[in-house]
Amino acid sequence: MSYKIVIPSYNRVSHLQARTLNLLFKHNIPQSRIYLFVHPDSYDEYKNIIGSKYQDINIIESKYGIRPSRNYINEYFNNGDKIVEIDDDVEDLINLNLDKPLQNLHEFIEESFSMCGNGLWGVSALTNKFFSSMKDKFGLQSIVATFCGYVLDKSIKLTLDVMEDHERAIKYYLKNKTIFKRGWVGIKTKYWTNKGGIQSSYDYEKRKMLQNYCSDELATSYPHLVYQRTRKNGLKDIRYKKNINI
Repeated sequence: MSYKIVIPSYNRVSHLQARTLNLLFKHNIPQSRIYLFVHPDSYDEYKNIIGSKYQDINIIESKYGIRPSRNYINEYFNNGDKIVEIDDDVEDLINLNLDKPLQNLHEFIEESFSMCGNGLWGVSALTNKFFSSMKDKFGLQSIVATFCGYVLDKSIKLTLDVMEDHERAIKYYLKNKTIFKRGWVGIKTKYWTNKGGIQSSYDYEKRKMLQNYCSDELATSYPHLVYQRTRKNGLKDIRYKKNINI
């Protein structure tokens, strides 16, 4: 099966090498499968450092911001291409049933695509079993963009500057009537703490303002699928409704 590993990245050359690339090479993923979509301000640095060291990795100058970057990825590849997106600071993928790293990433990706049809698949956002289903599950559910796979559909465009992974999950669900999640695999990473990254463009207050706006947009646009929750600190989030009929 032909699939492409896509990594959006900004100002994280060292993290990328020590974490995500190290993970991929540990699983013998060929360099030629890997596509870096790099923030324009960092393109020359990535080209000089990553390009000289890993000559078969594809390095593409992307767009400013995560939503434009994800939409550019959608434009860059062909309709129907199998895409695996992974953040630039992922340390490992953990088999939560065995409490040890996933053994064969290539086989896992191929199996996940074979089971998801023409849609979207993902894994648990965390390695904490308490927050994971610990099983394969179909239906409307959250799929984090930290590590996920999808069959590219050019009709699906993202409009939100944050929570865009929720928007993508909802749109793929509406198009394909389901989403596939492998809850027994968790992502080992440090959310929002590693320096650099596209989120570094936002301070906390701006991020909060954007998230609240995007949460309002999702709740207003898809009231039959999601509902809102407001935390004590005023930050809004969404939750997915159960027993949905569409």
